[in-house]
Amino acid sequence: MSDTRRPRAVAILALAYALGVAGTLWDWHDHLIGPGTQPPHLVIDLGGLVVLGVLAFSGKTDLRSRSFAVLYVLLALVALIALGPFLLMMAAPRSALMADLMRSMMSGGALLAYVPLVLLAGWGAWRWLSLAPLSVGRLAAAVGIIVVATATVWDLYWHQTHAMEVRASMAALPPHQAILAGFVIGLIGAAYGVTARSGSDLVAELMGRTRLETPAEPGLTAGFRSDVPSGGNST
Repeated sequence: MSDTRRPRAVAILALAYALGVAGTLWDWHDHLIGPGTQPPHLVIDLGGLVVLGVLAFSGKTDLRSRSFAVLYVLLALVALIALGPFLLMMAAPRSALMADLMRSMMSGGALLAYVPLVLLAGWGAWRWLSLAPLSVGRLAAAVGIIVVATATVWDLYWHQTHAMEVRASMAALPPHQAILAGFVIGLIGAAYGVTARSGSDLVAELMGRTRLETPAEPGLTAGFRSDVPSGGNST
């Protein structure tokens, strides 16, 4: 990846992880005051999808390669799984299709629908880490989405095996804590990358200005001037 695109990707990662953190906290707040609403979940899903897209498609990508096709299909499946229920609920909340979907989500087979999410998170994290030398910031930015993906599967299993409670604190549920932790880990890693890059650019710029503004020492240049004798008086 070029130097101009890599900082942009890290900044987008930081923004996407921040969306995940904000959406999770928003969801916790909504559950405290009543039944949870869908907009916080949309924010969480959009943040996660952007993270997955950046990690999976950063760097040089051959659009004709098999790996690109597989990554594209996985991302499309994850987007459908994440956004499909939301769109259906907005379009036809009382339809038979929506009722069937809700019943299917409570079945054990629904966990298999999240396999593409875990695969894409792992593959995207591996691609991201392979683009540059390993650092704490890059590792955190990659590991964050893996934690989120794994915790999302855990969250579905938790809701299948535990009764939902209105006005219950989602912050007390271990899967929700893990989801927030994943977004926070990724945000810290991406934010560290943004600040480190900005700091290094600033230092390089200041050093460049210093070299340009520092006057040359006469003793170093006099020997290379044709009008100054190299030793003694000329005869």
